[in-house]
Amino acid sequence: MDQDYSQFFKVFRRVSKAIHTGENTHEILERIVENISEILEAKGCIFWIVDQGQKSIKNMISHGFSYRSLAEIDYATLMAIFDDRGEESVFIEDAMYDSRIPNLDKIGKKKVGSIQAVFFDIVRDYRGILAVYFSKTRKLTKGEHDILQALGEQGSIALQKSLSYDDKMLDTLKQMVEGFTLALEAKDEQTHGHSIRVAQYAKCIAQAMKLTAAQTETMYHGGLLHDIGKIGMNDHILERLGILNRKEMDIVKQHPVIGARILQPLVFLSDVEPLVMHHHERYDGSGYPEGLKGNDIPLGARILTVCDAFETMLAGRKHFAKMKLEDAIVNLQLGAGSQFDPEIVLTLFDILDLQPESAGFTRASCGCIGIHKRRLQNSLKRKTASLFI
Repeated sequence: MDQDYSQFFKVFRRVSKAIHTGENTHEILERIVENISEILEAKGCIFWIVDQGQKSIKNMISHGFSYRSLAEIDYATLMAIFDDRGEESVFIEDAMYDSRIPNLDKIGKKKVGSIQAVFFDIVRDYRGILAVYFSKTRKLTKGEHDILQALGEQGSIALQKSLSYDDKMLDTLKQMVEGFTLALEAKDEQTHGHSIRVAQYAKCIAQAMKLTAAQTETMYHGGLLHDIGKIGMNDHILERLGILNRKEMDIVKQHPVIGARILQPLVFLSDVEPLVMHHHERYDGSGYPEGLKGNDIPLGARILTVCDAFETMLAGRKHFAKMKLEDAIVNLQLGAGSQFDPEIVLTLFDILDLQPESAGFTRASCGCIGIHKRRLQNSLKRKTASLFI
């Protein structure tokens, strides 16, 4: 063990220096899994970076025996195997006989004994899972576990530094795109502030639905950018919203497609693109551009549909007057199930009923919400009951 600790401290110093001098994060992680395998005399080692918000594996770095039963699994299987249940680590004594390990490769499964995994929070919804596996059944000593934990933490620090830097750069780029969009919107006195208010409503609904912080941020950006496709449209057409002829309406219906096309090359806004593309779909399938229906419409787009319509009704436009809050609420209630996802409308009603200040309203202005909320709840109950008749 003295020799192991000596080697560990050499590795630890090298990795620490690499992190602080800004070396490539992937190379740092490769160095970590390689040295863990050597120090612990393991058959192999894998470091996963997972995004718990998007429920996906973002990257995987491995060294040693290519253990297919671990290396080739999907996110759901990975999280089922290493379900920490609040513990700092997971120990699998014998992979061959453990039901958690999938039988993707019978030979590979027979060649591995014990597996030890430790977990690390990185940034936002990102998490690190570090697993080391051995030829035979073998439990780590406390000292060996400390080595695994310490080198894994170094990997998470490297990732945290890298992802935080990426976040700052991406925030700057997002602000540039959004600032450009809002500047164009400001040319029209009646649409000025529309996207910001839609974004705020979308954020409130996302939080009420208990979406992750990353998903809530995506909703906010989606609200800001949902009408970016109108950049390429003639001002004369935009000024006639509400009295458009069929030809002009066909042109306006292209703005979600144009918006998605604008965002497509911007990888850092890839989560926003489908929200922009589908925010004019209708719950009953009669919307555009693709006529998607129900849950086939991305959740974020369904949220934006409600927020966009709600803000437009309250603000009005050049050729149609703004509505009172109660009239807008009635329209949302009547459109639930046809134009709008009823559960999202009900979530907005809950916000207006229980915490109206979060959406920029006063309790006094939302005094009417109770009766309309009950009516919507009753109509949803009737629809559910009819499924069993």
